[in-house]
Amino acid sequence: MITKLFKTGALFMLVFFISANTMVFAQQNKTNTKTTKVRSKTADEQTVSDEHSLIGITTADNKPASHTQHPDAQWYPEAGLGLFLHWGISSVRAMNISWPMIPGRALAKKRIDDPAERERIIRESDYNLNGKKPEITPNEYWTMAKDFNPQNYDPDKWIKAAKEAGFKYVVLTTRHHEGFALWPSAYGDFSTKNFMNGRDLLKDYVAACRKYGMKIGFYYSPPNWYFDRDYMSFLYGGAKKLNPEFPSLDADLKPRTTQKSAEETAKHQAEFAALVKGQVEELLTRYGKIDLLWFDGKPAIPNGDKCISIERIHELQPGIVVNPRLHGKGDFITYERTLGTNKVATGWAEFCNTWTTAWPYTNDPYRSDGYVLGQFVTCRSLGVNYLLGIGPKATGELAEDAYKNMAVVAGWMKVNGEAVNGTKPLAKEEEASVPAVKSATAIYLFALPKFKDNGAYDKDMLPATDETITIKGVKKLSGVKLLSNGKPLHYTHADYTVTVNLPASERSKLVDVIKIEL
Repeated sequence: MITKLFKTGALFMLVFFISANTMVFAQQNKTNTKTTKVRSKTADEQTVSDEHSLIGITTADNKPASHTQHPDAQWYPEAGLGLFLHWGISSVRAMNISWPMIPGRALAKKRIDDPAERERIIRESDYNLNGKKPEITPNEYWTMAKDFNPQNYDPDKWIKAAKEAGFKYVVLTTRHHEGFALWPSAYGDFSTKNFMNGRDLLKDYVAACRKYGMKIGFYYSPPNWYFDRDYMSFLYGGAKKLNPEFPSLDADLKPRTTQKSAEETAKHQAEFAALVKGQVEELLTRYGKIDLLWFDGKPAIPNGDKCISIERIHELQPGIVVNPRLHGKGDFITYERTLGTNKVATGWAEFCNTWTTAWPYTNDPYRSDGYVLGQFVTCRSLGVNYLLGIGPKATGELAEDAYKNMAVVAGWMKVNGEAVNGTKPLAKEEEASVPAVKSATAIYLFALPKFKDNGAYDKDMLPATDETITIKGVKKLSGVKLLSNGKPLHYTHADYTVTVNLPASERSKLVDVIKIEL
């Protein structure tokens, strides 16, 4: 929900948050000197925090850093819109990727003091405290590899639709925490080499990206729960902290009864480091030029962030862009589920979120395109890229709803693309009551649809109302119009402030763009 900015004496700025429930918006890089209360985490923020803790990501891994100056990498801050494709063996059951094999989220929130209740939970594997066994054990999860055989795999169709919808780059999960690699890796025994007769699912993806001029991104998870299965506990990390009496769980989600020796552990850790280094080098040497490497955590070994150095990555791919989730530093900041910033980005930054509620393909409905486009344009008003997540089916096809929604975005882009391509956040002396960007010849104001109860679906959308939108700091202009139909809008211009009247009759269910011609 966008609230109008205002002044009381000296200029100051309110903070808006983008998440699955709320939008973040700020146009000024100014400091609010008022004392603010500490805000409790939303459900999305808590989930991200808990999951990141389990895979070794801390808040320190998301600090601003200087980015690469290589000429081949300078596309990144202008890209705007990226497609995040989560795919793996979990698609066989259309379930969330990796995380269903980790029970205990409820135990991370509730302390169990009664010894008899603890024994019952262990005996019945009721770690989610819902009277049921976990959705799937790790060993059951990994058996999906034998049924993963995408006979209708057609990344050309995926990428063509994404290109038409205005996406500029794509990031595909080459290996998630589950451990299954989508290419025939020489490292480890859990890849297409072992289950698909050596079929390489990355090769056609790369070819499709090149065909349509899309920047090529590889997601790679250094944590590997399959490789680490005899050395890790599959109980949710926060559960052990709150309930240390609970045992470590093996890959059948039973109490682990054996313990590895120091020698065995040291050998395993060395092999783990070699696997990560070897697989990353395969990704960077087998497929030609790769534009982006998207890490997601650290292997649970000493100095896990040093398995492969940034220097080695740039030696193999000099113009690549790298995120900070392995090394603690990278070329851009990553925000997940929630855009936790109230300022225009001073460096490169990216916000990733899902088009449904899950990263991979599930049967969940798609969020409103008005909601998704609202997140996108708000990101652009802050100079942040928007990486939007969907997932292919086990067959290798995208769901029809994915194509339908991309077609809606494509239609919006045909009319409004000039507002999000090649534009910049407002200058410091400019301030708008809605997300806004500018070019050399125009300012674009984004009127977002509103949703009831922090909703995100068409059913939650509130009826459009007449809206008054303002922007301050405009010295001269030649006209104001609605970009969708070219109709001029009524406005006033006084004291460098433009006030625009946007009638409800002119509103759509998407983001409506007002163009102020300078």
